[in-house]
Amino acid sequence: MRYSLALAVVVGLIAAAPAQDSHKRVAEALLEIHENGRAIYNNDGDYAGAYRMYQGGLMVARRMLADRPDLQKLISEGLAAADRLPTADRRAYRLHEVIETIRVDLGRGAGKGSEHTTIPPREVGESTKGPAKPSPAVTEVKGGVVGRVMWQGQPLAGVDVTFVTLGQQPPRVFDTTTSAQGVYEVATLPPGRYVILITPGQNASAKKLPERYATSTTSPLRFDVKGGGEKLDFVLQ
Repeated sequence: MRYSLALAVVVGLIAAAPAQDSHKRVAEALLEIHENGRAIYNNDGDYAGAYRMYQGGLMVARRMLADRPDLQKLISEGLAAADRLPTADRRAYRLHEVIETIRVDLGRGAGKGSEHTTIPPREVGESTKGPAKPSPAVTEVKGGVVGRVMWQGQPLAGVDVTFVTLGQQPPRVFDTTTSAQGVYEVATLPPGRYVILITPGQNASAKKLPERYATSTTSPLRFDVKGGGEKLDFVLQ
């Protein structure tokens, strides 16, 4: 059911867009697909379902990108490469990377050549109801990982911080969103080696960040987490 609804969102968003807004709508639709696929992958453990969702979304997006044969080729090659992988979790993760590459490219085109990246991990631990709770101080590390994200000398609010395990199949993903002070917290993070992705959320204080932080193959942020509570600040360059 979730798979069908998500694909319906893709078709609806793109079909409703004027021609000049089609690229923006494709990017927005892929965000919806990624959000739903991520929930299926992480929460339900349904790797095959996430793969099918990503696959269907990319096939629709490919059809709507007739004016971008380069992106159509990238999608076709990504779909073929994923299909050759032996397990559903690896196929799903490969298409996740394709979706983010497409969205980065479409965002860059809308930004007059500036680097632009967006990945839509869900917000964790922040409530929109009632009085705002104070953000954890960066020095308070009782468990998991806590820290601050900085960019151009300023804390980054509303950006998504995603920890992806390395050397583990299927990869596990832990994500959160920074507070107004640029503070993030992942309360439970098993020991191990991780690559960290940092990308603007829908309400981020900065909409454009260096695109190398968007995918696990290009992010330079790789750390060994020992467990027991750690502090990791990220200063993007």
